[in-house]
Amino acid sequence: MGPGPTVPTQRPFHSYSSFFLAHIVIDFVISTPAILSNAILLITIFRDSRRQKQLCKSSFTLLVMNLSLCDFISGAVPGCGSLYYDYMIFHTRTDEKLVGIRVMIITTGIITNVVGSCTVMAMSFDRLFAMESPLRYKTQVDVAKKKTKIFIIAVWIYALLFVGLSRIGISQEISTLLYCHLHLSLPLIILAVVFWESYHALRLHTNQVRTLSPTDEPMFYAHRKRERKVLKAILIVLALFYLTFTPQFIALNIAFFRPRMKTEVGFRSFLYTANKILLISSSINPFIYAWRIPKYRRAFKAIFKRGSMSNQQISNNAPRTISSRDARSADSLDTSVVSE
Repeated sequence: MGPGPTVPTQRPFHSYSSFFLAHIVIDFVISTPAILSNAILLITIFRDSRRQKQLCKSSFTLLVMNLSLCDFISGAVPGCGSLYYDYMIFHTRTDEKLVGIRVMIITTGIITNVVGSCTVMAMSFDRLFAMESPLRYKTQVDVAKKKTKIFIIAVWIYALLFVGLSRIGISQEISTLLYCHLHLSLPLIILAVVFWESYHALRLHTNQVRTLSPTDEPMFYAHRKRERKVLKAILIVLALFYLTFTPQFIALNIAFFRPRMKTEVGFRSFLYTANKILLISSSINPFIYAWRIPKYRRAFKAIFKRGSMSNQQISNNAPRTISSRDARSADSLDTSVVSE
């Protein structure tokens, strides 16, 4: 009896050099703007708070700083870590010595995604409160800031505990399912209600403006316009966050309900790419704040204007210093010639 038909062996996932070369480029293109843009945003808020204390007057800015910190960490650890990981696989064709960095990338990515999802929800509730009760929102600034700080600390602790679910006996499959639905499915349902209430509050505020006297109308109209811009900015950030989260959500659910797909090269490529798509929102969020919210745009311009003015002053003072030194050296040379 002759030998049976040979089963074609599947190429190892790490042997696709062109795939990992493409991901090296993707990692660099996505992680670099995420690091730089969020670093600039954090520096801008910090410097503005030290000089004029305009941005840090509200709890909303604390939430923006927290989300920007998450985006910065996402670009620095999962972004740059993936760049190194892909380069090493492209160079060595194996990941045997990269288990530690892979665990670090996955763990940090889960933490930042959990914190980011909770922060986006908090920003939405903050805007709802600001539009439903604008006077209370302005008078309770200090209380709101304290509550926001407590919330931020609690969210980071929750994210760290969530990552450790596997250490208390919960399987990785159940942890993955909880990760998907607690931080995507459930927030989408809640946020749909929140934004509907926010839109209703904005329309109610518009109707109230129409009944005001001509002297008070411009002030309330400006306030309504400002709140609308902030609400649109949050809506764009939220939509971008969950759109970039969706491919990973789909891939993880497929892996849970169809475990045999984990060995397929096509599915592994999709899951691998879906993890990188998450970094897109981290790169774009700071530009959305500067584009849609005037106070952030003014702070950006003021900071960069101060920097350009200081550089110009340094360049203008340098020739004067050199010329004064030359004059002193010329005077000393003249006196020495006269004495001789």
